[in-house]
Amino acid sequence: MQHEWLIDVLADLKAFADASGMGASAAALDDASLVVLAEMTSLARASGQVGPTARDHDNQSGSVTYLLARRGHA
Repeated sequence: MQHEWLIDVLADLKAFADASGMGASAAALDDASLVVLAEMTSLARASGQVGPTARDHDNQSGSVTYLLARRGHA
């Protein structure tokens, strides 16, 4: 996937936020990573790069609402 670098950047920002005592920012960056992963999955599925065998066991691995709801944010 061509957008994987976004996850690396968000992870670096989260690490900096954690080290700086910015817990809320770190949590928000963690949520942003989930959104990016969900969108990357959706884009890959739409382009045929990911088949049905790559789905999570809950069949909702590409749902941003589902991912955030599981974390108590939706």
